[in-house]
Amino acid sequence: MTYFIAMKAVLQFDETVYPKIMAQGRIVRYAMANVLAAGLIHALFSLQFSGLLWSAEASFTGKLFFAAAGIGVAFLMHAGAALFLWVFTRGAGGRVEFLPVYLNMGVSFIGLWLFVPVLSAIQSGFDGPGWYVLLGMTAIYGLAVIFFGAKSASQLSMARMAAAAVVCIVVIGSMLYLWS
Repeated sequence: MTYFIAMKAVLQFDETVYPKIMAQGRIVRYAMANVLAAGLIHALFSLQFSGLLWSAEASFTGKLFFAAAGIGVAFLMHAGAALFLWVFTRGAGGRVEFLPVYLNMGVSFIGLWLFVPVLSAIQSGFDGPGWYVLLGMTAIYGLAVIFFGAKSASQLSMARMAAAAVVCIVVIGSMLYLWS
């Protein structure tokens, strides 16, 4: 299964694609490519919306460092979110192994590719209800893609996966609220 066919299936919430990618030995490549791309997209759009991407004000080295930092943050976010998701799916009776959740979440990061530019715009000062509606819509879609990837990895029923996802989102949301 090629990358584009697999990602089309992932974006259409087809949870049967994950075991196929795993069986072909491509899941690590696809996961890392999607997380790398999400970090790069965030960095490039952040530079664009702040007016620094094409500006001579920031050096090429500075832009390159910023992109590398964005990629690093994406990988840290991926690992942390996968760990949280694994804990809550495991608590709901899911599989014991961490790696399937981690890799499926990485593959599912393609669902966040639309969310990342909108988030970058808001972080750069773009404001208004339209931006927040778009942020909410893209976040819900991205979370839905991740939901089906985690469901496939944990082998939970729809009800148990939904309960685990809700608890995970509430805990992470609470931590973000307390942190801000």
